Amino acid sequence: MKSRIPTIFIAVGILSLGALGGMGAQVFLMPYLVSQDPFQQWKFVQDWYERTTIITEIKEVVIRVDDAAERVVTRSEAMVVGVESEGVGRVIMGSGFAVYEDGFILTLASMVPQGYETRVYLKNGEDFVSAEVLKRDFQQNLAVLKIDVQNMQTAEFAGSDSSKLGVPVVMVAKSLEAGELITIVNQGSVRSKDQAVVRTNIFDKSTLGGSPLFDLEGRIVGLSTFEPNGRLVAIPASILRVFSGF
Repeated sequence: MKSRIPTIFIAVGILSLGALGGMGAQVFLMPYLVSQDPFQQWKFVQDWYERTTIITEIKEVVIRVDDAAERVVTRSEAMVVGVESEGVGRVIMGSGFAVYEDGFILTLASMVPQGYETRVYLKNGEDFVSAEVLKRDFQQNLAVLKIDVQNMQTAEFAGSDSSKLGVPVVMVAKSLEAGELITIVNQGSVRSKDQAVVRTNIFDKSTLGGSPLFDLEGRIVGLSTFEPNGRLVAIPASILRVFSGF
């Protein structure tokens, strides 16, 4: 048994030296041979070079949802308007958005009943213009208003990929509070959907109806309505696009 111990140590030493030699060849010798013209034609040098894996640095950019939502709000705030309709003893308030730059506003039909006077607020509680209802469909709960304003900011409608389950969405609304027009933002994700509605996990007050719902690229996913419990459900972009003729 004792006679085998030196043999084992000798074998381990030889293997270690071989491993170190192989590492040295890979790290120092082979790169040197590849860099010298006389050796580049040697077959084993060419084979080694062709088997070498070149690793390229990859930079990963991580965009936080909150940062993306903030950019959406900044880009879209100018296109979102406050809508107010006044009839006999009743005032209805909500939001809408510019669907065409020359003063065409898309909102909910329930916010602009027949016989009501409708106003659109652009920047503050005292800056409003009278609106004409061009198109109203109570079955789809959609209406198109026209105001005498040009060069309004608009956004494109999103495709079906933006309303996939779990996709982050951002609601941007305008609300008149104490005579002042303020921007209200809420964010969440798509909870469920079908062809007629996009359901979210967002809860808010019903007076924010008519506010656009955006994806994180600033495209319009839908138009907000609210269930009795305050859950935001949106009329999807596919229906908005057809109704507005975009």
